[in-house]
Amino acid sequence: MPDFKKIGIIGIGLIGGSIGFDVRKKKIAEMVIGYSRKIETMEKAVKNGVIDEYCKNPEDIIKNVDFLILATPISALSEYFKIIKNINPQITFTDVASVKKIVCDKVQKIIGKNANFVGSHPISGSEKSGIDFIKEGLFENKTVIITPTKNKNKIVEKKIEMFWEKLGSKVISMSPEQHDRILGFTSHLPHFLIYTLLSMGKKNKKISKDFFGSGFLDTTRIGKSNPEMWTEIFFSNRKNILKWIEKFEKELKNFKKYLKEKEYEKLKVALKESKLFREGIE
Repeated sequence: MPDFKKIGIIGIGLIGGSIGFDVRKKKIAEMVIGYSRKIETMEKAVKNGVIDEYCKNPEDIIKNVDFLILATPISALSEYFKIIKNINPQITFTDVASVKKIVCDKVQKIIGKNANFVGSHPISGSEKSGIDFIKEGLFENKTVIITPTKNKNKIVEKKIEMFWEKLGSKVISMSPEQHDRILGFTSHLPHFLIYTLLSMGKKNKKISKDFFGSGFLDTTRIGKSNPEMWTEIFFSNRKNILKWIEKFEKELKNFKKYLKEKEYEKLKVALKESKLFREGIE
């Protein structure tokens, strides 16, 4: 028997679409209903088995499901929070944004502190976006961070935790503030630095594309991500990212000093320690 009756997904891109596909395949819900701003996206989602059916407006989906996932850009969330408040303020729902404090604050401000909401961040994306890139098993053996606030209903928290576990994910719970601080380093800073490196490459007209080997291409893969989405993320977690940039600049200064002052052994030790750290992550 499915664990949920009707699950609604607003935003049927890579994350939302992959959720819908796996929910249906694993029979986690009796029905998956989707909504996207583009009718062609919703029709393709039904045709490809991503959702069972779709609604032509978000009000209908919010009114008729018992669990809702918002898989939209950060800038669009407030619009849906307002609809939830007006249509179905008791609904259990989550989001998938990679910044959490600003989202949790908006929920409390618009819907209230008693909203049945716990934020989620599945760490399992791709530089590609859109329904054409949905992936079966995208969340299998991946980490999902949930960010309950102090006044959170434990039943709602457990329900959302169970949902991600049913998709095969490892769930970790932390505060929205802690999430943004940590992900500011592990996700947001790398994207910021890669975009900066690519900007530098673009401005150097003397370097031909023929000279960019697999090392550069592998390192800068995430630079193919959606610029609009990442601009939103950078500004939404601006304070944490700026702090990490300052720490990075300090570390870069140390490495530069080793090179400039010909401190061969110090640089070799620093590189070895970095290598061991990278290997330890996996």
